[in-house]
Amino acid sequence: LLREGIKVVIAGQPNAGKSSLLNALAGAELAIVTEIAGTTRDKVQQTIQIEGVPLHVIDTAGLRDSDDTVERIGISRAWDEIAAADAVLFLHDLTRQDQADYRAGDDAIRATLAERLPAQVPVIDVWNKTDSASAEMLAAAQGLRLSARTGDGLDALRRRLLEVAGWQSAPEGLYLARARHVEALQAVGVHLDQAMAQLRAAGPHLDLLAEELRLGQNALNAITGEFTSDDLLGVIFSSFCIGK
Repeated sequence: LLREGIKVVIAGQPNAGKSSLLNALAGAELAIVTEIAGTTRDKVQQTIQIEGVPLHVIDTAGLRDSDDTVERIGISRAWDEIAAADAVLFLHDLTRQDQADYRAGDDAIRATLAERLPAQVPVIDVWNKTDSASAEMLAAAQGLRLSARTGDGLDALRRRLLEVAGWQSAPEGLYLARARHVEALQAVGVHLDQAMAQLRAAGPHLDLLAEELRLGQNALNAITGEFTSDDLLGVIFSSFCIGK
């Protein structure tokens, strides 16, 4: 997760504020924002980090029926990105939720999402433009509410994305373990089990007990970086090519 992150696609009808949301999450003006429907014709992608987790956020063309050839290509590419997403932000315009044609458009998108997306891919409903919506509009919205323009509600969205990614923060901080660290700890466990078996035996062999503890310590040293003088000599001589 910390190395590869997750792919998050912003989807919705034209002028729902998808490009504004990408810009708000990225903290930069990456995508062109206008009031003209269909401004975004192709995907715009930016990788952001939340609590160290990379999120590859993709802004896509507004989803609708269109006779414009270029826009239709952009919409097709948008659906391709959605199909490959780890999570989809389904963005809604709070200020248009009372319009019958807008609700019908959202219903059509939702039905297509259900057809094209695997069941395990979450679709997060996000209601945008809280700064322009009435109290009645806000009360009727089911899901996350925010304003991409003012930034209100963005923190809640970030937390939701971390939940989707499976991230759980630890109060003592973050620790990364490489594969060799895990293998070393597994070896330590094996040697400690063998040492405990010697202790529980009726007539424990103290030399075998000491050997298991020594081997366990050596395995632990692979993580801490501690090594003996013999190890040091081995490293030194391995760096030289000695000939006659």
